[in-house]
Amino acid sequence: MKIGNKNLWVILIVLGITLVVVIQVVRHFFREEERQIRTHIREAVKKEYPEAVNQLKAMYGLKPFDQPKTSVKPDAQTSAVILVHGLDEPGKVWMNLAPALVEKGFSVWTMTYPNDQPIIESAQFFLECIKSHSLAKTKNISIVAHSMGGLVAREMLTHPSLSYVEKVDKKELPAVWQLIMVGTPNHGSELARFRIFTEFREQIIGLFNEKYHWIHGILDGAGEAGIDLTPGSTFLERLNRRPHPRNVNMLVIAGTMNPWQKNEIEDFAHNLTVKLPEDTRVAVKEMENVLLSVSNEIGDGLVSVRSAQLTGVPLRIVQGTHLSMIRNIIADSQRIPPAIPIIIEQLHRTLPKNT
Repeated sequence: MKIGNKNLWVILIVLGITLVVVIQVVRHFFREEERQIRTHIREAVKKEYPEAVNQLKAMYGLKPFDQPKTSVKPDAQTSAVILVHGLDEPGKVWMNLAPALVEKGFSVWTMTYPNDQPIIESAQFFLECIKSHSLAKTKNISIVAHSMGGLVAREMLTHPSLSYVEKVDKKELPAVWQLIMVGTPNHGSELARFRIFTEFREQIIGLFNEKYHWIHGILDGAGEAGIDLTPGSTFLERLNRRPHPRNVNMLVIAGTMNPWQKNEIEDFAHNLTVKLPEDTRVAVKEMENVLLSVSNEIGDGLVSVRSAQLTGVPLRIVQGTHLSMIRNIIADSQRIPPAIPIIIEQLHRTLPKNT
């Protein structure tokens, strides 16, 4: 039987997707071994290409967000807002939030880092950047983190070997008084197993940067972060066993693509309970639970509401996808991403009294 070109392409695509799925399933059973192998490869490449390593280092770190048109002059010596991106983020995630914060008078900084490396290494790099930067003289810092950036921040604030609390007590570091996490997979994301597609996107975008080097795809991490993000990973279990960071106001903002909000589902179920016969109440309650569960699991398309929330931390749910809740997909759109007003409100509401 002759197979047409169109059908052949369909078969090849299906086989390719099937192969990726099978590989990801098998990897689940050898996560730590894979992590060690990836780290070994990355370290070997770093020794082989020292110039590329130095070139890449210059691209990372803490940098002020420049918005010269603003009429408000922030006081960086008093407080600062640091924006921390997530995994395989090309850099546009702050295109709407950063200008909005500057317009409100905040001193805004962006933190970029080798996001494919182990999260503990990113956390250590973050701490070193704050300590060695002029921000070390700032009285207090607030962090707004998207996706994995929230885990990097939590790791920096709580990992025993990084000694954040001790350094603050010794006045070696400014105090972080606020952490706002947007779409952070605090309990992991199943889609982290398929991060090869987002890594491919990041490297394609990097090709348009004149400073890009082909080896950067390995030097910025060999995919260890994706393993850390997998639900049940050693990293997540250790992180979530620790208490929340001391004296830090925390807020979780989670997105949902479900057209019905929690209160709308509850109101709908209540109205049915009132109107329908009493013997249908059990069925209505079951329907309500199913709708709420589906809403939580869908989440923003990448991170479920259940994964984002943390015990003892306030939760705000907004309508949107993993990206659209914090930035517009179209650059010239006048839409205000739903997480931005909440972030600004939170920063103002809990502003330290000494600022």
